[in-house]
Amino acid sequence: MKKEEIIQKTIEFINETKENKIDSLTLNVILKHLGISKGSFYYHFKSKDDLLFQAINPLIKNQTQEFKQNIKKLNNLKEQFLLLFEPFVIDPNNDNLKHIENFYINLFFKEYTNQSKFLNTKKLYTKIKNDRKSLLIQALKYNDIKVDKKLTTLIEFVDITMMFYYWSNKILYNKQTNNEIADLIDMLCNLIEKQYKNKTN
Repeated sequence: MKKEEIIQKTIEFINETKENKIDSLTLNVILKHLGISKGSFYYHFKSKDDLLFQAINPLIKNQTQEFKQNIKKLNNLKEQFLLLFEPFVIDPNNDNLKHIENFYINLFFKEYTNQSKFLNTKKLYTKIKNDRKSLLIQALKYNDIKVDKKLTTLIEFVDITMMFYYWSNKILYNKQTNNEIADLIDMLCNLIEKQYKNKTN
């Protein structure tokens, strides 16, 4: 099986995997579904993480590019932040890659709570977070807000807090957090505009 075919079939398999079976996406399960040996797999990929990165990274790039275009069309900081924190505000179906980050929140924390020695999803999830950080800073600059080290640290803290809050409520307790997170974004934007925008005008 060619490398490109393995990647495509892996994406199809992920799209068929239901949320409650996300933790079953071990390398052995993937190889069994693809019908290839470990020898054939390691000829093309270093690890499961490497396969997932190569399979899903292009999708993340496309999603990031769409966000870049869409935030320019929105009228204010709150609308832009709601778009960029969309995975925590909407309630998507987590059984496919339509919403990539929801899939990775599930997979990342399933491994985290199982105390894996190595988090297979860390590389790709780090890229998702870094891309969002870049877009959030871009949105701030669109609104004439001066971005300094303190504000960047605040954004990073809020991003991590948002992710853990969403995960602990939605994933662990099946509690909807949509309205609460939307309110948090509203307060955050008001705080940023009050503390930073006025100083630059």
